[in-house]
Amino acid sequence: MDERLLQASCIVFDVGNVLLTFEPDKVMGLIPGKYRDAIRQAMFGPDWRWGAFDLGAETNEDIAKSITEKAGVPGGKEMVLHALYHFPETMRPLPLYRLIPELKAMGKQLYGLTNYCEPSFTYTAERFENLKLLDGIVVSHREKVTKPDPAIFTLLIERFGVNPENALFIDDSLANVQTAKTIGFQTWHYAGEDTL
Repeated sequence: MDERLLQASCIVFDVGNVLLTFEPDKVMGLIPGKYRDAIRQAMFGPDWRWGAFDLGAETNEDIAKSITEKAGVPGGKEMVLHALYHFPETMRPLPLYRLIPELKAMGKQLYGLTNYCEPSFTYTAERFENLKLLDGIVVSHREKVTKPDPAIFTLLIERFGVNPENALFIDDSLANVQTAKTIGFQTWHYAGEDTL
């Protein structure tokens, strides 16, 4: 097991691309083939809307309507909503996810801090049992604040009594890792390493 995991008494995980995969190509597999390219560009292009989706700043229906209008797909709103709600079905566990039971058995405090939309996160937690072993999780959509805003880190610290100096924060986003470091967390900019 990676030495960083062994040394930390408290570990804070991001979810997407740290515990579970998030693969846009597979998400697009939920869209009918002839609309896939146009919707992919609108959904994952340079002005993509996942930030608003994770923040809960707009309704899911409004975001889906905006995406389909940008894609030029009349009547495509229901297709996009289907992809937004069902993308957890395309996810698969990564090595850190598989280590959660072992880390828990070692007595580590385990938390999640994730930019994630609802109800998709609830569905994800139902599908992936190891997420239920976490001692607590902060989900951006529920809190109306997203990483890398320091406020979401403060919320985690205050809600669960996490001491950043004793905690390892793991995320695939460099911006999130940099914020965590300024707050005092030990950090791991995760790039899919084999942790075993």
